[in-house]
Order: sequence, then structure tokens, then C-alpha cells
Amino acid sequence: MGELAVAFGMRRPVQREKIWLNSGFRVQLIKMGIEKAGSVNELGRRIGYRSRVHPGWGVVQIMQGKQAFPLKRLTLLSSFLEYPIEDIMKYATMPNRITPESTKSALTMYGMSGYIPR
Repeated sequence: MGELAVAFGMRRPVQREKIWLNSGFRVQLIKMGIEKAGSVNELGRRIGYRSRVHPGWGVVQIMQGKQAFPLKRLTLLSSFLEYPIEDIMKYATMPNRITPESTKSALTMYGMSGYIPR
């Protein structure tokens, strides 16, 4: 941990290992991944999720704005889609900018309304 973080009483440094993407781009990016992979479960496998039952669960959680993209998985998605990570990172945002309304709107706009959380 950096000395500056300790000086300000932080227990750990600010992490950029978890990336929040704005809702519209996040849904669009995951939709592109699902279309290329063939299913949400196959996309989950392609980006490193290994659950036997539902490897796409983490993908759905990210798409719904319930959790951030782990940088490692975002990098794998970038490679899978052949979409430069630098361009993806332009859409990074703060977690408090992710709202149920913005996510619902994005899911509807991209034809993914079946994933709208209840």
C-alpha cells in the first residue's frame, strides 16, 4: 500500500481492477459478445467464468449493472471482440452513475429487455 494512502487513513489503495462502464455502452458491448459467442453462457466461458451450471451468471450481473467488470475479464472480452481496450476504457464511469433507470433504458434500446431486473 502506498504511503499516501496510509497517510490519509485508507486501508487499501484505490483499485482500478474493477471497471464500471456507462450503461448504454456496457449493454451494447455485452450484446456484441453474446452475438459472437452464440449465448450468454458461452460468452461467460470465453471471458473466464467457469461455473458448471451457469457461466453466464456473472455476465448478466455485469450487464444489469449489479457489479463491475473485473479488468481481467474486460480484457478478455476486448480480445474476443477484437475491440481495443483503450477504446472501451473511454466509457469507464463511476459506480454511482450506474442507475436502474439508465440500465433499463439501455437494455430496452438494445433489445435485451428480457434481462431487465425485477
